[in-house]
Amino acid sequence: MFWIKLVLSALLLAYLGWALNLSDIFSLLKTADWQLVAAAILCLIVGQVLSAIRWTWLARGLGLSVMTARKIQIYFLGMFLSLFLPSIIGGDVARGWLLAKGRENAGWPAAASVVLERVNGVVGLGLVVSFCMLFLDIPLLWFVVWNAGLLMLFVILLTLPRWWPRLVVSSWSGKLSGWKSLPLTTPVFQAAWWKSLPVSIVFQILVVQAHVLLGMAVGMEMSWFAYGFMVCLVALASALPVSFNGFGIREAGYVGLATWFGASAEAAGAMAALWVLVLLSAALPGGIVLWKMGGRAILHRNGKVT
Repeated sequence: MFWIKLVLSALLLAYLGWALNLSDIFSLLKTADWQLVAAAILCLIVGQVLSAIRWTWLARGLGLSVMTARKIQIYFLGMFLSLFLPSIIGGDVARGWLLAKGRENAGWPAAASVVLERVNGVVGLGLVVSFCMLFLDIPLLWFVVWNAGLLMLFVILLTLPRWWPRLVVSSWSGKLSGWKSLPLTTPVFQAAWWKSLPVSIVFQILVVQAHVLLGMAVGMEMSWFAYGFMVCLVALASALPVSFNGFGIREAGYVGLATWFGASAEAAGAMAALWVLVLLSAALPGGIVLWKMGGRAILHRNGKVT
């Protein structure tokens, strides 16, 4: 599966290299405003810190107590692992493992905290897309389908205290039934969930703004709402487990949607390249955390990577 993802990413990047004028892209990168690039890096770092705080709240809602500073360190470590150590070790898997490590019966709550933190982020992303759609000339069908799906998601979330207990009672019992003990219907977790949603929205806004700054750095002219629509949809697509860390799909998505909004394909390609630089730069604190924690050995158990 790893090689299939790698080949798909390589093919997509190779196609973009063939379809775009690389000399124009390099020229845009040479003349880029690096102060704006630095501001974009700052936006992403602040967003990651907020995401770590969101994760802290959700984990506490599930009964896991940990210092916020520790959560921030583990969050950046997960980001670093996802970018620099693309193997069977996923950044999210590492986060869950490190959170549960040394705690009795913490496996399911730790795993759930990671998954639910991502789900909360997706809900925030969906709201940002819906808001941006109001200011864009897009097909009516897209608007209706997207918002209908988002409405259904909110109905599921709001009615969770009603259907979750029934699901727990009616489901099987066994080694994989630890999820049944998750306190998703308690007032503590519900408060943590809804408190986290505004943070997810702010995080997505910061990510969009980082892309706006990168676009400005290379002269890509689009409205903020077009950036928001593009960035959020590309984030969803690149999160699918079909490519190597989203490479190829992310760049193709930027170029395709940017040109659809009337921007330069080469400017979109330059912005995509700068975004990779921003990701790498923002993930470097995670490398420092990994080094201080003893390197990849912290993810080993019985000699095998977990």
